[in-house]
Amino acid sequence: MHNDRLPQKRASSEDRYLHDYDRETAPDGGTSRREFLEVSAAGFLAGNMVGAGLGGSGLEGTALAQDFGRGGPPGRRLRRRVLLKGGTVLTMDPNVGDFEQADVLIEGSKIAAVGPNLRAAAQVIDARGMIVMPGLVDTHHHQYETIQRNIIPDGNLQWAGVAPQWPQEGYGTIVQSVWTTGRIGPEQTPIWDLGRSPYDPEDNYISELVASISQINQGVTLGIDTSQSSHTPEHTDAMIQGLMDSGRRSLFVYSGGRSDQPGYEFPGAIGDERRGLGRLRRQWFSSEDQAVTLGHQDAPPAGWELARAFDAVVVNHNNSNGQNLIDNQALLELFASEGRSIEQIHCARFTDEAYDVCARWGVHISIADVIEMQMGHGMPPFQACLDRGILPSLSSDVETNATSDPFSLMRAAFSLQRALLHQRAIPVELRGGGETGLPPVLTSYQVLQMATWSGAASAGLGHKVGRLVPGLEADIIVLNARSLSTWPLNNAPGAVVTMMDTSHVDTVFIGGRLMKWKGRLVGVNVKRLLDEIEASRDRVLARINGPATGSNPDAIDQFLNSEGHPYRPAFLGSCCAGEQTNVGTYDAWPGTGAGPRGTAARSARGRPRTRGSGRSPSTRKGTARGSTGHPGGPIATGSRR
Repeated sequence: MHNDRLPQKRASSEDRYLHDYDRETAPDGGTSRREFLEVSAAGFLAGNMVGAGLGGSGLEGTALAQDFGRGGPPGRRLRRRVLLKGGTVLTMDPNVGDFEQADVLIEGSKIAAVGPNLRAAAQVIDARGMIVMPGLVDTHHHQYETIQRNIIPDGNLQWAGVAPQWPQEGYGTIVQSVWTTGRIGPEQTPIWDLGRSPYDPEDNYISELVASISQINQGVTLGIDTSQSSHTPEHTDAMIQGLMDSGRRSLFVYSGGRSDQPGYEFPGAIGDERRGLGRLRRQWFSSEDQAVTLGHQDAPPAGWELARAFDAVVVNHNNSNGQNLIDNQALLELFASEGRSIEQIHCARFTDEAYDVCARWGVHISIADVIEMQMGHGMPPFQACLDRGILPSLSSDVETNATSDPFSLMRAAFSLQRALLHQRAIPVELRGGGETGLPPVLTSYQVLQMATWSGAASAGLGHKVGRLVPGLEADIIVLNARSLSTWPLNNAPGAVVTMMDTSHVDTVFIGGRLMKWKGRLVGVNVKRLLDEIEASRDRVLARINGPATGSNPDAIDQFLNSEGHPYRPAFLGSCCAGEQTNVGTYDAWPGTGAGPRGTAARSARGRPRTRGSGRSPSTRKGTARGSTGHPGGPIATGSRR
């Protein structure tokens, strides 16, 4: 069963904004929440300003000129042909094959033909020196966290299976507690509590919009958004609106939030279309032809049964041993028989039986390789999947810790799987494993399959995107291989996986619409987006520094590494150093080539910090800053006293 529905009719603003988070005017006298969401698309995107950014593109007067407006009537159908001519074409489809030089014909929103020497009455784009391939897919991304980018780069999810606890800093205490729920500690006995999430709906909106457009710029044409910020219906609706306004294809995975907020409706109930998942299906996802589709994140069996009732793709984070899959094989069998997609994320701690169950019933596995290696989820389970015939997909997870850049994800997958096998094969006397009869190391091409077709299948959209096949949607990226870093081109898949980065993304189509052209986003006011995402960060931080209750209302100022009075994240020093989190600085210095080890470096740098120490005095009070008090721009911190 496919899950590619979109709204025939959206609810009005009056229907969507009925709770305490809605105000006719903003508290500071600025743009109201309702005004923000109603005018946002016209401000951040070019909207109906046909020709915005068109000058100098070389497309003036062509069929592609209308895409620079990023507007037009809702549901406007494309009635044009575009021919990508003379590129190296990687279709990622074994039946169509790949071509050293060929053409791709786009007709409307779909791929019409792929092959050498195509002839058609069409707008021709010269793709010589380019690699033409399906758009990349990110199968797990907490997009609401965009305003928290790199907030805990040294932070862990867990160390030795234990999550950091206040005043330690890590994903749970900073991202999920302070910035998401506005509460440290248990709901009934909080240490510190704002009484609400510091996010307003417009903060969800701008985070979703910037994350999606950023990924379009990186060559990601489909993303699975797993944002746990549905504190109220307005928060949920704002996230969906942000995804839709971006123009990127997305699977919105309905997830929870702070449950004590007015109108909290997650997860909903079977047969109820007024609240929760049922409301979203009715209000936002009632069409069979749309770019944003519906998923659901809740535990089996009840969560899966609810998803099935409303035809939503099941997506779960799974840091367990996988017993919940073993115990629900009857549901897995039912989903498999109906062609429904189930994605499980991480899966690094599964038993062999749990991996076998995934293989048996066609469960998709999303591996967030960079984050899993960094934050303590466990070893990314590439080999466990591949040994069982499961081709995993790749995901970025959280920008609080690392980039969402898909080329980094591909390179990490390629290098890690090979490194682990190489180590097992190296002779024992050379400090290796000395094993024989090992499985093969990955090829670049198979990593590209993870990042395209496998990701599309995980989202329940393998029948629509992920390959360059006639009849599928034209989600296509054109990568510039004729660059100083990649030319001459000797192996196309290898160039993409092992040499390219986001700067090579030249042109992007999503559903046949031009989204990026010659290295520049089409119809997007980038400066306005950057200004608004910074302002959103500042608003949220000001609320965090607002009045709080709990057993220690000053707890926000007492974290081990963040700035206090008023609170803000560590800007120059480590965010998260401390013995309990096992994050610290080594007593290690560059070799000098002569004399006692490290003498010159030590005298130049001064006394080193000891491993496991917390704050760096040189980056705390007295740091040189601008007149705003924050080196990254103005922050309205407010006051809690």
